Amino acid sequence: MILDFFQHRDIKRFVFILFCITILFWQKIIVFHEIISPQPIIPADKILNSFTGSNIYLLAFAKVLLLLICSYAFIIILSVHNVLPNRKYLAVVLFLSVVSVFIDGQNIVNNLFALFFHLFAFYNLFSTYRSDNVKSHVFIAAFLTGISIMFSFPFVVAIINLLTALLIFGIITRRTIISVILGLITPFVFLLYFFRLAYHDVSSMLHAIKNNFDNLFFITFDFDDFTPFFMGFVFLVTCFSILKISNSKHTKSVQKMTDQIFYFTVITSAFITIFVSGLKPYGIMFFGISAAYLITRFSQLVRRERIAEIIVFMILIAAIVYNNYTLLF
Repeated sequence: MILDFFQHRDIKRFVFILFCITILFWQKIIVFHEIISPQPIIPADKILNSFTGSNIYLLAFAKVLLLLICSYAFIIILSVHNVLPNRKYLAVVLFLSVVSVFIDGQNIVNNLFALFFHLFAFYNLFSTYRSDNVKSHVFIAAFLTGISIMFSFPFVVAIINLLTALLIFGIITRRTIISVILGLITPFVFLLYFFRLAYHDVSSMLHAIKNNFDNLFFITFDFDDFTPFFMGFVFLVTCFSILKISNSKHTKSVQKMTDQIFYFTVITSAFITIFVSGLKPYGIMFFGISAAYLITRFSQLVRRERIAEIIVFMILIAAIVYNNYTLLF
């Protein structure tokens, strides 16, 4: 019954996603304020505050809008070459559920901006499949990754995922590597010229980059007693999903390669989330995305859909209870 709800596209799916965002994130987007440590290269939270006048309700609306935009950007990348033909909205709901447990009020705006640009970097990577403009897509993907790093420096680890995806797609050559390097450098060059022309000084930008780099492994995010159990459960379900997916027949080679990319990202992002404190904002986002994709793929392949429905129900209810614990108890 739960899975059937996500089979078709209509307004119900949009309303349900909006409901999930509200019930999962309301405390984190309203109660918590943005705390920047260290200061990102582009302080999106401060820019947003200047537009909203620090009005708590306008800020909350802007954050909900950002979550919706990122959710639909996720749907768009899943639509490339139809790699997830059904239940894309289920993947989004699972992503929101998993991420809501780990993310806090700190840097949520910057992380969402970074995630948005990096999702479209993935979109361009998937577009390289059987494309005549491989170098162009790779350059744009690297360019968007560079922009995402400006909003949240921990997204620098996305460069590894970028190169891994090129390797899986079999397009890692000397020219594509040059395209990656140029694409990553270009947004920083533009920003450098902006600081030079607007402020006649680039030291603040260079200081922000150095400060982010120096503090990359020293930002601490404390997990409470619940989150390790929740992450362990999601990770075990994801590993079980990988076993099921890897033993299935792929109708398209692009489907197999996409699965392999998410195998890599879920393992690396789980490791980062647990062990590398400064990279946890990136690890949390991509653990949620990868787990959501793989569990959704599992729900399409499993014969007994009741098993998949129970798993989805448990993840969603656990996330809702955790995020609304103070209200429920």
